[in-house]
Amino acid sequence: MPRTRLVWQLFAGFCVVLSLALAAAWWVASVHLAGLADDAEFALLADAARGLAAGVRDGSSDPDRFAIRSRELREATGLEARLLPGGPDAPATVAAADDGPLVTEARAGRIARGSRYDSTTGRRLLTVAVPVATTPAVSPPAIVVASTDTAASDERLAAWQRRLLGAGLVVAAGAAAGGYAVARRMSRPVEALAGVATRMAEGDVGVPIPTGELAETASLSTALTAVREQLVERGLTIGRQGTQQEAVLGSMIEGVLAVDARQRIVGINRAAGELLGVEAGQAVGRPLQEVVRNPDLRRFALKAIDCREPVEDDLMLRGVRDRTIRLRGTALRDVSGEGGAVIVLNDVTDVQRLENVRRDFVANVSHELKTPIASIKGFVETLLDGAVEDPADARRFLGIVARQADRLAAIIEDLLALSRIEQREGAGNLPMEEVPLAGVIAAAVADCGPRATERSIRLEADCPADLVRAVNAPLLEQAVINLVDNAINYSEARRSVWITVAAEPAATDGAVLIRIRDEGCGIEAEHLPRLFERFYRVDKARSRNVGGTGLGLSIVKHIVQAHGGTVGVESTPGVGTTFTIRLPRS
Repeated sequence: MPRTRLVWQLFAGFCVVLSLALAAAWWVASVHLAGLADDAEFALLADAARGLAAGVRDGSSDPDRFAIRSRELREATGLEARLLPGGPDAPATVAAADDGPLVTEARAGRIARGSRYDSTTGRRLLTVAVPVATTPAVSPPAIVVASTDTAASDERLAAWQRRLLGAGLVVAAGAAAGGYAVARRMSRPVEALAGVATRMAEGDVGVPIPTGELAETASLSTALTAVREQLVERGLTIGRQGTQQEAVLGSMIEGVLAVDARQRIVGINRAAGELLGVEAGQAVGRPLQEVVRNPDLRRFALKAIDCREPVEDDLMLRGVRDRTIRLRGTALRDVSGEGGAVIVLNDVTDVQRLENVRRDFVANVSHELKTPIASIKGFVETLLDGAVEDPADARRFLGIVARQADRLAAIIEDLLALSRIEQREGAGNLPMEEVPLAGVIAAAVADCGPRATERSIRLEADCPADLVRAVNAPLLEQAVINLVDNAINYSEARRSVWITVAAEPAATDGAVLIRIRDEGCGIEAEHLPRLFERFYRVDKARSRNVGGTGLGLSIVKHIVQAHGGTVGVESTPGVGTTFTIRLPRS
């Protein structure tokens, strides 16, 4: 909410008081002027009525003669005059109802006056009733009633009121100008001290502090001087502590987040900002739930604030890449008693992933190696038990042993190939060169052609001859061969496998799409997310029958990732499967 300056508050207060005083003076003067105007009109009416009454006392009581004189008076002054009978025996209805009280008072021998509003003309009327007295002790024989409207006097009164208002406004303008000057002079020392305090709050502790002429401003100047000295001393201390703390927090690889009892961020280091995806400098002072929209982190912060003992938990941060954060919180208690908490954040995503990979790898390798080793061991023991004496059984058993040994060799070879690809992927030094992709596709088709012919499967390839990209040709060829072999192995006889290569428009990103589509049995939707995991098989029995090691698609995924691309799969059971390799523009 905007604040009003002191000069305007003083000036506004002065103007309010001045306005009220002038309004009250104008109202009193207007009422007094109105009273004077009515008195003057009543005096005029009374003089005219007394003059007419004097003529009646002189014997001129002829009604016609009174009418002539009253008409002359109306033409000269605009006054209306009537002659009414007086005396106690006069009928009560001779006077109008509105003038009845005045006539009654005049019959008592007194001059009566009054005013009333005439609804017919819409004007205010002034009336004077003067008794025609011959002897003071005798009731008047007649009464002269004179009346007039106040239109002319009201106009004169309005003119005087306007003049009075104009003079009041002139006086008010002069007084307001003087009041503003006084308010400005009174507020200038306070504004100067406010400016000094603002500059001190901004860090300019060397600004000179004015003393001021008033006792109050002088006391304020002395207090500001003492505050400045304390600020300088505390600033030096806090600066040293802040530098040390910043150096410690900045050198930590763990994220550190400090919140108060209301869950407002009071401190956050660079590592915590990177983990939570926020700007550390802009997050301080803001509510935690506003900066990081994660209810689990908010609940952990509440738990850390309330618990006396340190607490630990894991937090999952969703995003383009899900991350697991290990949280450790410790409650704080400051001198004000409000408290808070310090939360240490460790990104354990890679640690957990590596642990899961190691565990799954050991389990899968053990499972994959167990079958051929058990088979080899079983048939060797059979041969040692005497089957070697039978040439037919011995030859058949040795053939099985040889096939299982070949399977072991294939698994080991794929594991070594996968290890080499992962090393190059992690190091980011995969050698690449600009080559026509048509040659890579042709080499893959030539390698897979004999197996396709053996299974009566037709291979069709479509790749523009002028499509050139920077790739590692042997690795990309291996990825295509793995996908084509997979399509051949899971397709029925007299089916087709298509290999198409196309470049997206340059207006988008110019990526190259390599699609391998078959007419095989297809894959159920629940298997698609795990299809590129090591040793994962949709149909384990059939996979072993066709000679797969369970590492082919994993090798494809790592080859494509080493090129900075992605690989996806779409499949409809009973219709076929399409694998898509997307290589970005280099």
